[in-house]
Amino acid sequence: MAAIDEDMSKQTTAGKNRARLKSVLASALRRIVPSPAEEKRHMSIANKAIALAFAVVPNSIGIALTGSSAKGTSLSGSTDIDIFLLFPLTYPKHELSFLGLEYAKRAFRGRKTEIGYANHPYLRAWLGGYKIDVVPSYRIENASQLSSAVDRSPLHTKYVNSSLTRAQKNDVRLLKAFAKALGVYGAEARVEGFSGYLCELLVIKYGSFQGVLEAASAWNSPVIDIAGHHGHDKARQMFPQAAMVAIDPVDPNRNVSAVVSATSLYRLVYASRKFLQSPGMEYFFPKKQAANPESLGKIIRSRGTEIVAIEIQSPALVNDILWPQLKKTTLALRAHLEKHGFAPFGHYFYSDNENCLMLVECSHGSVPAIRKVTGPAVHMRAACEDFARKHRGSYDTHIEHDRIVSIEPSAFTTCWQALEDFARSPEKHGVPANFVPLLGSARKVGLARLLSEKYLFVAADYFTRKA
Repeated sequence: MAAIDEDMSKQTTAGKNRARLKSVLASALRRIVPSPAEEKRHMSIANKAIALAFAVVPNSIGIALTGSSAKGTSLSGSTDIDIFLLFPLTYPKHELSFLGLEYAKRAFRGRKTEIGYANHPYLRAWLGGYKIDVVPSYRIENASQLSSAVDRSPLHTKYVNSSLTRAQKNDVRLLKAFAKALGVYGAEARVEGFSGYLCELLVIKYGSFQGVLEAASAWNSPVIDIAGHHGHDKARQMFPQAAMVAIDPVDPNRNVSAVVSATSLYRLVYASRKFLQSPGMEYFFPKKQAANPESLGKIIRSRGTEIVAIEIQSPALVNDILWPQLKKTTLALRAHLEKHGFAPFGHYFYSDNENCLMLVECSHGSVPAIRKVTGPAVHMRAACEDFARKHRGSYDTHIEHDRIVSIEPSAFTTCWQALEDFARSPEKHGVPANFVPLLGSARKVGLARLLSEKYLFVAADYFTRKA
């Protein structure tokens, strides 16, 4: 009898959870699906932008609306529109790049514009409050004709529109909003997250938003090959270092999820489990609490760690180059501090395109004047003798258990000495060339600066993170 009661209780709980899930998703959709009026204005601006382009390009060049606007998967509030100028394959690359940019400039003459860079330059323009990216590309029929990465986009639009139902497009919107709330939406180098196209492919693969989360809950270095180009094992072998592999259905040689970091992947995995256990609107619309400098300062001081933070002038690079190089520089600094015994257990980097901030939190800011270097086992005769020769000038070389060890002076006794050494010769530590000359004039960021308006949200993001 007790077993029957327990089973009925589980069924009741599961039923309530299903009802709660259905209610939450319906409520979320009401907020993230563009209203008819918003959709109408969005498409009106897109059509106006296309008309401006049509007025200046020759008949041999086609024009296509791509991205979420063309697929019907954009979120409410989105003001991004992607337009592609489709050149015949007979155009040389340098002509495509030069003429594409010239046509775009003519089309949006007199309006605010700026040049962006992907595989080649493209124009970003503003029209009626919307951001329009005008991208030159080749008109291709399949991946074998690829000349640059951007050429795939019209193929992606065609594939998604032929594979998703109207209801599934709302599932894509749910997945985008879910990932956005987690901070893992976007393929930009600063995010290292899930692109809109990847979200679309996941819904195609698993059928619905709920299906994606149920699958994601059990992911461990997932491999997805919707079109069956390679199969699991071969796809993983092709991209052995990737946190996740998602083979592009229109290009069997591309991993759509190449930019997804392990942190972004497993944030989604963990959040998927928690949401399915207890659905809530906060997974789509997290409550944002204003950071308080005083309380945040108390949190930082209570940790008892040493915050090594520096600020440099931001190099003049586009974001997709700047952020990977900033990450590499920060990791090089962390490795240097780790090598000299300051035991980092966290780092953060940020740029507002005016300045770059690099932060490494160390377990301690100072180390003893001496350090122990453990050598090989004594039975390894040649290696043992070589170690003894190299450490002949140390304070003390002796045997501990089966190994030879040496007591030597520490290269630095404070993390700030180690930082100064790092900044003097950053190229030795693998720092990208664009950052090398800037580190010589790096400025220490103390707690007051870290809690100032410029960096307060950075400090809040690092020191108050929650799964």
